[in-house]
Amino acid sequence: MPLNGDSVVAFGKIIFVPTKESVPPLPIMSLLFLKDEGDILPWRAACIDLEIDACGNSQNDAWENLKSSLTMYIDMEIAGTGGSIIEAAKKITKAAFDESEQKRNYFKVYRDAKMEFTIMSLESDQFYDPIAREKQQLEKIESEHDPIRSIVNELKAA
Repeated sequence: MPLNGDSVVAFGKIIFVPTKESVPPLPIMSLLFLKDEGDILPWRAACIDLEIDACGNSQNDAWENLKSSLTMYIDMEIAGTGGSIIEAAKKITKAAFDESEQKRNYFKVYRDAKMEFTIMSLESDQFYDPIAREKQQLEKIESEHDPIRSIVNELKAA
């Protein structure tokens, strides 16, 4: 699936809630959802920071598959550090902050999507209260039980 702004349908953040057994304390990472009707699995969820993505038949399927991929990646890093969750967290964090051409391209698409979302919000004449919005997002995050969670902003009807 080509990476272009036309296929972006949502953007957001991935939040890692640390668990002693499986998820290290990691920084919040950027998330893109893309859709291309021409593909067999038209939905793609991408963790930009780690350059990991996954496909699915729906946005939710792509997200669930991305969470599985991220979990496998974390498990591999923990195993590679002899079981040290902190050393794995350091290694993953360094990877998240490494630069690459692909990451730069993804972040440009992310910023473009965020700009489009902001402009659409301005044109709707329905200004939002940022404090109320943060509270809604926090309630959503707290209502989930997985150690890998997301906050998503939809761009258009998908």
